[in-house]
Amino acid sequence: MRSPLRCVVALLACGWSVTGCVTSSSDAAPLDPHAFVEAREKLAELRKAAGAARTESIRLELDAPYLQSEVAARGAIAVRPATGSEPPALRMIMVGPGGTTAMDLWMKAGKFRFEIPAIGKTLTGLPSNRPETRKGLPVDFLKWWMFEPLGGKLLAARRVGADLEVLLDEPGRTTTATIKKDGSISAHRRWVAPGARGRFVPYEEEWLEASGIGCARAVYRQKSTSLTVKVTCLSSKPTVNDAAFEEPSGAGDVERSETGRGGSHEALFAGGERGKTEPNEGEGS
Repeated sequence: MRSPLRCVVALLACGWSVTGCVTSSSDAAPLDPHAFVEAREKLAELRKAAGAARTESIRLELDAPYLQSEVAARGAIAVRPATGSEPPALRMIMVGPGGTTAMDLWMKAGKFRFEIPAIGKTLTGLPSNRPETRKGLPVDFLKWWMFEPLGGKLLAARRVGADLEVLLDEPGRTTTATIKKDGSISAHRRWVAPGARGRFVPYEEEWLEASGIGCARAVYRQKSTSLTVKVTCLSSKPTVNDAAFEEPSGAGDVERSETGRGGSHEALFAGGERGKTEPNEGEGS
């Protein structure tokens, strides 16, 4: 059996190929221990920057063949990384035309609840659910980008001109990513499962292009559903309201308390609670 280190060396020698190695030893890309050390430090820096609690005002666009039309909305997203005994949590509320709630996504400890009040749709998931049950939803994208940007164990790295390429390993998936000189990032993640004759084969692929870590622009694509998610961060502040991370009681409550009033996502993230009076226009949040 080949050791993991030998597999990594073979992968580097094949120019990061995942389809097989046909390159002769004279053409193999040289191992670069300096790039590995640099990548390890750079990844630690980027993960630290994304590891702070924050609330971002964002613009979101969703597009996929199964949607009647592209969905565009503005709203806010609150992120609280894992702290002590508290698991990581996320809450996103997007407001569509007329101030109605377009979507409400809650995520915590691997669980999620995704609500679309306009059509009375509520989708839920548990950590034990297989990844394919979340197809077509922005759940994995937000978990990847908001909690664990470029997450996983660093297996290898190399310099390509001024850019730094890395190979990352996580349970059930691998990611190849390029950290560019200007701070932008591109990543390709493959979900794999055992196939015939003991070989692991990809059953899902995702791509991410971002202008940077933190308050930035990002475009995500999912192969199986042709889902495209575009997120533009408009502003960010280093505070969150813990009430935003409480598990919603149900789609009906969300529809009654937050649809058609406008600004409700701001009240919730700034300190308002369900059923209580929202700030009047002009009041500080």
